[in-house]
Amino acid sequence: MPLMVQKRETTLVRQKEIVDAARKLIIKYGSEHVTVKRIAKEVGFTEGAIYRHFKSKRDILSFLADHIEDDLMGDIEEGNISASGRSPLQVLDNILSRHLSAIAQRKGMSFQVIAEIISLGDKKLNKKISDTISRYTSRIKDVLAGGVKAGEIREDIDLDSAAVMFFGMVQGLVGIWTLSNHSFSLEERRGPLWSIFREAVVRR
Repeated sequence: MPLMVQKRETTLVRQKEIVDAARKLIIKYGSEHVTVKRIAKEVGFTEGAIYRHFKSKRDILSFLADHIEDDLMGDIEEGNISASGRSPLQVLDNILSRHLSAIAQRKGMSFQVIAEIISLGDKKLNKKISDTISRYTSRIKDVLAGGVKAGEIREDIDLDSAAVMFFGMVQGLVGIWTLSNHSFSLEERRGPLWSIFREAVVRR
């Protein structure tokens, strides 16, 4: 393997280790208490080694925000692909199911980290998170629009609001689940929530 390629792969591995450590520490202590020193200790690096990969804590959080977007959009696409050929409402139901399953595996980290990053009040990071949520709701809106076109979803529905409602449904459930120390199954709660959402948007 060429030296440059090997070095690039090593850098990506190290960056992922650092970002994963930051994610875990944010969940444990909150973003305001996460320092480069604490991250270095978590991964077994020196602080100098951290700074070889990231300029600052903010740089680490920015990289982490990119990973969160990959997680959220990946969940949507997996749910969409696996429901190929089904009606738009079935696709949305499948997206919700796949999404909650992935969130359970990640212990709700994406949504918790989003909340923690927002709490920092960093305008650039908030803009990045805002853009991520906008892309997320835009993708959900596309599926809803397909449902309107197929005659399955009400034509008078405000698609932007419905997409935000979908996101809020997931965010709210994950927040309650996290605060309860994961004391219930996300999948068990999915059915009743989905029924309420479906009744709100389905064409009669």
